[in-house]
Amino acid sequence: MKQNTTSKSARKLGKSGSGKKKGLPPGSLVHIGQVKTDSTTIELIEYDQKSIVTKSSVSLAEASKHLETPQTTWIKVTGLQDTNIIGELGKAYQMHPLLIEDILNTGQRPKVELMEDYIFLTMKTLGLSANNTVVSDQISFVLRKNVLISFHESELSLFEPLKERMRLETSRLRTHGVDYLFYALIDIVVDNYFEVIEAMAEIMDDIEDKLYGDSDDKILEQIQHIKKELLFVKKAVFPLREALNTLIKIETTLIDQQQIRYLSDVYDHIMQIYETVENYRDLNAGLKDMYLSILSNRMNKVMQVLTIIATIFIPLTFIAGIYGMNFEFMPELHWKYAYPVVWLIMIGTAFVMLRMFRKNKWL
Repeated sequence: MKQNTTSKSARKLGKSGSGKKKGLPPGSLVHIGQVKTDSTTIELIEYDQKSIVTKSSVSLAEASKHLETPQTTWIKVTGLQDTNIIGELGKAYQMHPLLIEDILNTGQRPKVELMEDYIFLTMKTLGLSANNTVVSDQISFVLRKNVLISFHESELSLFEPLKERMRLETSRLRTHGVDYLFYALIDIVVDNYFEVIEAMAEIMDDIEDKLYGDSDDKILEQIQHIKKELLFVKKAVFPLREALNTLIKIETTLIDQQQIRYLSDVYDHIMQIYETVENYRDLNAGLKDMYLSILSNRMNKVMQVLTIIATIFIPLTFIAGIYGMNFEFMPELHWKYAYPVVWLIMIGTAFVMLRMFRKNKWL
């Protein structure tokens, strides 16, 4: 059973399917990961301060003609299984083949790449399933002048509030450029990390309460589960802080200095999340030590009771053993009150020993 659990943990922390690229040249377009949508779809959102137009199920040809556009354009690609669409869109927006390869590899480590006329960023979204398991989607951004392309593994509901804000003419999303949209998408993904962390904190609090209650054989399993999930969160957060730090320090005309300040705030949130994850990992390790300590104490108490019982019966067994010997000349055997006297001696011995145990606080 342990071997199976370890295997599942290893698969989650790694990424199955990476072997598909074995022997292929660099830049080969191979989708690595689960297929989470029925098809690859493209949604187009064009807006400025005066108007906003949203188009669903846009064709590849229409999505490819916004390289030079006066309005702010958000091209949202959902589903990564159609490598032809991803590849053709990448060519239309002059993306390097290796970056397109990173988009299709959903096990890619979060990172940022600064190219001549665009910025590439890939990161993870995090959520919590019904069975308290951390689930993630990879999301990649390509930021060009007035154009932002995002690639999602599946439809993400966490962006719906942002779309609602975009409909307001006074919203900063409408009054600022595409770099603010870039920041806002990153910010909403990072903010969602806090919800996951808070949910895991509640789970650990429940585990801690159970430690002092009735014995539960599943507590150790729950502690191990949280350990695995925290490690998974760390894998998503740790490289992202490096990527954001690089994004803040690079000199580019694609990101306004005002948005750099906003990105610095997101970086602070990432650092806070990372430190919280590290603290929770220490706390979870402490819960495991506490569980083993409580388990050991309970075992010691059981052994203490059994030892006391055995100790009480040692002299009683000695007395019973003497009178169980088959010697012919034992005067007490022919005495009228021998039987009750032996019982009194045995009961008195047990009573004296119990008093001694209580006096020494062994009971």
